[in-house]
Order: sequence, then structure tokens, then C-alpha cells
Amino acid sequence: MADTEQSESTFDAGREKLGLVYAKALFGAAESSGKVADVLEELESFQTDVLKKVPALRMTLSSPRIALEEKVALLDKAFAGKMSGVLLNFLKVLARHNRFECLADILKAYRKLQSEVLGQIEVSIRAAYPLSNPLRDRIAARLGEVLKRKVTLNVQIDPELLGGLVVRIGDTLYDGSVSSQLQRMKTVALQQTSQAIRDSLPRFTAT
Repeated sequence: MADTEQSESTFDAGREKLGLVYAKALFGAAESSGKVADVLEELESFQTDVLKKVPALRMTLSSPRIALEEKVALLDKAFAGKMSGVLLNFLKVLARHNRFECLADILKAYRKLQSEVLGQIEVSIRAAYPLSNPLRDRIAARLGEVLKRKVTLNVQIDPELLGGLVVRIGDTLYDGSVSSQLQRMKTVALQQTSQAIRDSLPRFTAT
């Protein structure tokens, strides 16, 4: 079981690295043509409005059984004139290298690259309950003061947290959730109980 989890984690990390490599290539092409924001919008639409709604297309583009040139021809037929040449050419590259499984990672990395260029940073927050807009604004403003950058929040609701927030900035995680605090209290209590038992053993074993 542990070996399987480690293998999946390694696979995910490898896919994220590939996603960043391809995202940098796409970002460079989009930047050269002055279409960074447009390409991002198109890529998001392709991911959410096309692939998620037409799973057969995703399966076809991701399948190793379909000839590479058939995938390229399909992309040309379906999207030529309907999206920028920058994105269409990029999708053809993905098709030729069988990398469509990396598309979500590419999109995520592209967003991050754009934010960095604009002096922005995305902060992921998990909360037990929905955050009101005024509270979101206060959190974003406070983080912006600390990080010296414009902050955009990506908020996800996780009732298992019970309360508090879990904040991720880049690779750093700040866990201020109630569930985490309870777990730490439980761990400390167990450690103290174990120590008390060890301390009392000599009294019971002394002759």
C-alpha cells in the first residue's frame, strides 16, 4: 500500500514538472505574440468547455492507440479558425508527444507564470465554512502586505477542518485549522500519558 502511494506521488510530481516545462513553452510563444491573457482564456475554455463536456474527445486525444497524426488532423478539423494559432499549434505538440494527460498541470503552471509576470501570487485556502467577500478581501489585503504582492485567493471548502484555515503559499503550508489543533493536542496528551507511565514504572517494580 505504501509503495503504491509513493509511486502515485512520484508520478504526480513528474507530471507537474512536465506541466511546467510545457507551460513555459506555451507562455513564451504567447508572450512573443502578445496574447498571454488570450491564450490563458482559450486554454481554460478548452479544458472546461470542451474536454470536460466531451469526454470522448479527451479519451481520443489521450489514447496511445490512436495514431499521432490522426489526433493532429482531428485538432485541425475541430479547432482551426476557432482558437489562436498559438494554442492550436501547442495542442498539436501535446498530441504528437502523447502529453494530454498533463493538460491540467500545464494550465495550473501557466496561471502561475502569468501571475508572477504581473506581480501577483495565488494563495490557496481551505476553510471549514464559506468565507464572506469582506473577509476574503481582508485576508487578501493582509497577505498582500506581508508578501508585497497582489494576492488572489483560491478558496476551497473542507468541513472536516471544523474551523480555522489552512493556507498554502507556494510549497509552504500554514495549518491553523481546528482539526489540526485537536490532533496536536491529542498527540501531546498521548506523549504526556506515555511519559507518566514510564515515570511510574520504577515505583511498581522497586523491591
